[in-house]
Amino acid sequence: MKIHPQQNLVFTYGTLKRGFPNNSIMKDIQASFIADANTKSKYPLLQAGKWNAPFLIHHENYPGSFHVQGELFEVDEKGMSVLDEFEGVNNSYYKRLRIEVYTQNKDGFQISKNAWCYFRYQKSAQLLANTSGFLPFFGNEELKKYTPVHLRPSNWRENK
Repeated sequence: MKIHPQQNLVFTYGTLKRGFPNNSIMKDIQASFIADANTKSKYPLLQAGKWNAPFLIHHENYPGSFHVQGELFEVDEKGMSVLDEFEGVNNSYYKRLRIEVYTQNKDGFQISKNAWCYFRYQKSAQLLANTSGFLPFFGNEELKKYTPVHLRPSNWRENK
């Protein structure tokens, strides 16, 4: 697993993963898939809101949370700007923070990596208070409930 010095590692846990609706963004920015990964710490991952989107809350080892399963990508600085825009970092909707994730090498040994991750910031306390449980991963069953961006009204960011 060779990481280029000018690149960033990004942990994705939702619709940016391979085979999911927003992975086209990862392709557009020429992000390189590195490996499947899990968060070192447990975090609350939930599916909520009007669009049933996956949200990761930055509350380490929150009761009932899981080591979240996702994917690790390599992204250049220009690509990071695109992801920040998509995730609404400039609007304080999400925050981009560094976390530790684990991947496995070809011999099955765990390797710890430091990666960027997008955490829901806006209304996170409210989401935690109103959830009925957390997810270990966002998969195909959860995807069935999700409303893709292209099916939302043009002002959807204003109505989150």
